[in-house]
Amino acid sequence: MTTTTTKSIGKTGKAAGKSGKAGKIGKTEQTEQIEKETTFEGTGTLDSGILRRLPAVDRVRAEPAEELDAVYYDTPDLRLLAHGCTLRRRTGGHDEGWHLKLPGEGADRTEIQVPLPAGPAGDVPGELLRRVKAYARGAPLTPVAHLRTHRGRHALLDGRGRRLAEVAEDRVAAQILGAERLHPGRRVPDGADPAGSGGTSTRLIHWSEVEIEADLGDDALLRSAARELAAHGWRPSPTQHKLGHALAPVLPADFAHPASGLRELRPGTAGHAVLTRLREQLGILLALDAAVRADEPDAVHRMRSTSRRLRNLLRSNRRVLDRTRTDPLAAELRRLTALLADSRDHEVLAERLHAQARDLRDPADPQLAATIRAQERVLHDEAQRAAVAALDSRRYAALLNALEDLSADPPLRPDRAGEPAIRHLRKAATRDRERLARRMAEAERAEPGPARDQALHAARKAARRARHTAESAVPFAGTRADRFRKRTKALQQLLGEHQDAVMARAALPTLAIGARAAGHDTFGYGRLHALQTHQAAEARAALPGTWKAASSRKLTRFR
Repeated sequence: MTTTTTKSIGKTGKAAGKSGKAGKIGKTEQTEQIEKETTFEGTGTLDSGILRRLPAVDRVRAEPAEELDAVYYDTPDLRLLAHGCTLRRRTGGHDEGWHLKLPGEGADRTEIQVPLPAGPAGDVPGELLRRVKAYARGAPLTPVAHLRTHRGRHALLDGRGRRLAEVAEDRVAAQILGAERLHPGRRVPDGADPAGSGGTSTRLIHWSEVEIEADLGDDALLRSAARELAAHGWRPSPTQHKLGHALAPVLPADFAHPASGLRELRPGTAGHAVLTRLREQLGILLALDAAVRADEPDAVHRMRSTSRRLRNLLRSNRRVLDRTRTDPLAAELRRLTALLADSRDHEVLAERLHAQARDLRDPADPQLAATIRAQERVLHDEAQRAAVAALDSRRYAALLNALEDLSADPPLRPDRAGEPAIRHLRKAATRDRERLARRMAEAERAEPGPARDQALHAARKAARRARHTAESAVPFAGTRADRFRKRTKALQQLLGEHQDAVMARAALPTLAIGARAAGHDTFGYGRLHALQTHQAAEARAALPGTWKAASSRKLTRFR
């Protein structure tokens, strides 16, 4: 099934029967959509009559058949496929072009499409290369399979003639290209190919499948379609991708996304809970990589938050995980968040100070807001280039490899990993709450000024760690864990407002010096400086009540 939303920048293109988010990559148009799709395999010919029995379907309209020719690209060790990604260049059909499919939530996938001229055969478009950097990590992308498909198409329409879904009946012939060059799941150093650059052998396989993509149809339509197809000999496809089916002859039995190993752990245990959370956050981190490289709004913030969740997960669950493996990773995650800090800080300052300067309406400097935004934009762009350079480094690639290795082969302590998750998470949340209490007490004792500001910032970090542990506990402890999460989040946000004011106050003198050198009036900078002091004081005044709500011991007595 496919559902999409629309946003256009410049010229907009739409696939038949679908709306898409279209934009420009330089002079290249791209379309992005969220795809929900289900596939069935079988033999014989699909009886279109069974489709008329589906709920809300009034009639079935035959669409023109298509001849599709696609070449799929991946690394020699099939890193993209291992992460649920496929990249192809397809000719023929109503939506020919370069297609990249990325994993989304649940069974959803994000599909990015750019026209054929964006990248000649053998030359993957730069935008799509950027999207897969976190998965490829420097390994070359080469053709791995060639698929030719004869596609019969049926549109499912409701009583008003609206398109509910498209059903495609495919006859597929697939060739594996250079099978001896492929080493699925066996990671090698970047740039190395143990089989050499040669390899021209092919293997040919055939199969038939039925693919359902919904436009306006809902999950009920999909479930009914699955029942009808099953009753007529069609079975759910064992793989979500044609490429996975095509490469099946060369894939090892254990080739799969690392999350497949989760079934070896008993649900409800501490080990299962920790590993589920680890893999969830690692998937989010990988998905955010492309957004950070494109400097999308809030992307750096989300990557830093995800890195911190991973780090806090490793630190708060030391009783379950072997620290000799997790502590070095926690240190690398801390380094990653630090490398992204400048870009995020200047993004926050640009937003905060621009809004505040606009509200001041300083008659002496009516351009104050625009001047500050331009100043911070220059600083942000410089920091953003440094952040992207960090993502291009071998050290970052090594961190991602290590996190995946940890996920695939977790260093669980047998004496702790098998205990009930609720018991383990209750202990972890209690320790984090007690750490937070110590940090808050230290902040109360600290001298006003920089010492207190630093102590409150340390308390903010402790609140964030407690919140992250509470997030992990919600599936097991329900309401009480969620209450602890909400209250530690409120405390973290209040302390964050204080820290933002402190940072802005520290940045304003330097910005004022730059403005004066450019001939601007700087009185407004002084007013903004005073405003930060006032807002920091307001945040401190609100702390006792917010902390009292988050400090109750009952909050971590999970049941």
